[in-house]
Amino acid sequence: MRDSGEVKKKTLLDRLSSSKGKWGRASALALVFMLIGFLLGQVAGADAGAIPGSENDPLVTASWVEAKLNEFSRSLKEQKDLQIPEKHTKQEDDGGPSSPGQPVVIAPAPTYEVIAVAKGQKLLTGSGTECVLRSGRARALEGPGGGLSDLTAGRTLPANEIIGRDHLILSPREDGRGIVAETDTILLVRGGYKIE
Repeated sequence: MRDSGEVKKKTLLDRLSSSKGKWGRASALALVFMLIGFLLGQVAGADAGAIPGSENDPLVTASWVEAKLNEFSRSLKEQKDLQIPEKHTKQEDDGGPSSPGQPVVIAPAPTYEVIAVAKGQKLLTGSGTECVLRSGRARALEGPGGGLSDLTAGRTLPANEIIGRDHLILSPREDGRGIVAETDTILLVRGGYKIE
């Protein structure tokens, strides 16, 4: 049973603040400020850990990176090993080298030849032949399948149309298409042709 006259227990802060004199209040205030300072220090210190990405706090470990690199190189090697037999099979079907040790030789692309065509001569082009008129004057020859393609202008040249200087001309077929020189001309030609 409790007595109504029972005195309530005082906390340390109550005791310090109720102490007589200014020293009691000063020590209570000092204690409060120290507690606040301690708590603020804890909050600030929690953020002052290791710098992200530093040696103490790496984003990933070196062993993890090495394991991933090894795994990736193994998968690349497996893919390469799977693709090599397919290449050799295709080469054997095409009449290419049958053993893996033989190198595949790729022929270089043909280069442009400088051709002089005299006045009145015809340059008959082969399939896929490219021509560029460098000097002189010439007209287009049309074959049964149509005219020459002026790739520079983006159009088809009909029969007897004058060919523009430095225009890239393409002959899609070998069917009598070509160029007739009205003056002595110089052409750059890549592909098959014959002069008549």
